[in-house]
Amino acid sequence: MHDPIADKPLISPRKIALQVIFWLCGLGLLALVIHGAFDKGGGAEMWQRIRAAPPHLLVALLGCTLASAVLNGSTFWLTVQPLRAVRWRDMNLLNVFAGMLNYAPVRLGAIVRVAYHMRVDRLTLVQIGGWFALIGCILLMGIGATLLATLVHERIDWIWLAIVLAQMIVGGAAMRFVATVPIIARHARGLDRMVVHRRGLWGAIALRLLDLGAYAGRMGAAMAILGLHLPWSHVIVLAMVALAAGLTPFGKVGVREYCVALMGARLNIDAASVDKTIFEQLSLLESAGEALVFIPLGALALPWFRARWRHARSASNA
Repeated sequence: MHDPIADKPLISPRKIALQVIFWLCGLGLLALVIHGAFDKGGGAEMWQRIRAAPPHLLVALLGCTLASAVLNGSTFWLTVQPLRAVRWRDMNLLNVFAGMLNYAPVRLGAIVRVAYHMRVDRLTLVQIGGWFALIGCILLMGIGATLLATLVHERIDWIWLAIVLAQMIVGGAAMRFVATVPIIARHARGLDRMVVHRRGLWGAIALRLLDLGAYAGRMGAAMAILGLHLPWSHVIVLAMVALAAGLTPFGKVGVREYCVALMGARLNIDAASVDKTIFEQLSLLESAGEALVFIPLGALALPWFRARWRHARSASNA
């Protein structure tokens, strides 16, 4: 049987070189953040606060990451159903495995996702591109709605939530309308089914909002561990910055931590009582809360991935 991956190179030497260069730049940014966090005894103070933190805060830090991983994997599972019936367990195992690989110099997570879905699930590159584009649109829509609601109404209450929900409902309705336009549906090669599938679209929007809440929860737990008391509006903004910066295609290390530390200092530039170096510590702790979940779980998912990959290869050669 023809192997579609053979004709679809997912990465080239030039792309590998670029990603390695940007990964090294990210390491440089991470070194700056670590230097700021540990300068003048800051590291010893940070470790002391972590050791003295109530257990429930440490559980919240890791638990929010685990919840986010499951919600993200469930979003992938729900949105692909109109194209292919896949198992929820497989999508979640693939999610943590790909998340672990994103820490590599070359961001392998996305490459492995595409290769897996082409070989194991028999999806075409066009179908995968449309699927990922849908998930990306919902994610960006959620980040934008959250930040705009925070800008319009700084207090995090039911009015703020209503503003976020209203934007997501309007955005989801607009996506469904565009997908039903005859000329779009005619040239979409069936990808419009993912958008017009109500359970998939609205379920993905709901899961994404919960995922954004999990990001904010992890950021809030990291702040509480460090004894940093800021308005929830600042927690939301920093969580969205962490999420957006982590989406960069040039490596997961360094850029996110640097952006969070920089934004934290900017948001609190007038707070004389806040030591700006604590935002370097915050960025490291929040990022560690994610790595401590994805790396071990991703490693545990490796036998599953190898088994699925070998089974699909054997089936293609039969």
